[in-house]
Amino acid sequence: MIKTYFVDGDKGGVGKSFAARAIADMLMQSTRFNLPKPINRLLVVDADESNQDVCGAGGFPKLETINTCEVIGKFYPISSPEQWVKVGDEVFDIVQQWNDTDECRVVFSLPAGAGLAIAKAAEVTAVMTALNAVHVWVMGTDAGSVEQLQARISAFPSFYRQGFVIRNLRHGVKEDFTHWERSVTRDAVLDWGWQEIDLPVLTPSVAVNLARTPLHIAERDKASTTGKKLGMGSLVSLKTFRGVAGDRLAELERYVPKAEDLDAGDPA
Repeated sequence: MIKTYFVDGDKGGVGKSFAARAIADMLMQSTRFNLPKPINRLLVVDADESNQDVCGAGGFPKLETINTCEVIGKFYPISSPEQWVKVGDEVFDIVQQWNDTDECRVVFSLPAGAGLAIAKAAEVTAVMTALNAVHVWVMGTDAGSVEQLQARISAFPSFYRQGFVIRNLRHGVKEDFTHWERSVTRDAVLDWGWQEIDLPVLTPSVAVNLARTPLHIAERDKASTTGKKLGMGSLVSLKTFRGVAGDRLAELERYVPKAEDLDAGDPA
């Protein structure tokens, strides 16, 4: 079975890339977090040409086996419907080599604005369906983040039946997301079956030292791919974050939408 997580947000700085990296890290540790089924194949796609923080230099390697999960990192820029269709073809070339019996996941880290651009393209429909799209919206604390999520839902409602909102607590505590908490968009999507996940904070100095280094590589090598050595305190912080974040993000896999959620009408 294949499932694809599209990690999106309204603008740069909300933590889309970091959330995508954390989701991929969780999927690679499927046995640790007791996911319903072990993940055998994982494709991590960095689609942000201006900010290659997922699969750029020092990011996810082109091919690696973690535990029993084969991990592939690819950079495919997406800023238009035409590029999206091309990327879809290349992703399918990879996916078709996987066994049908394997549990396969794809994590897309989208650039700001790309989600709405591709959502409006009719030719994207078949690609999104085949990849079993699940939308992950990294919520900001301002009103614009809520408005942009609503714009995507309004433009492409049939593919927002399954979704998650991630509140990146690096931007503050839950109460700081006032615009989201009080919005009619939140009420609508939660009634429709969406879920919320709070992403914990990785110590800022540790996050800076890691740069785009995948979390598992930093913990394993006790250093970032830039050569920066991590001290004992940094390693403890990193290990703790991987455990807490992974357990929370595992809800992406554990959640099974109810039939009435899937049959509900489009969010207003």
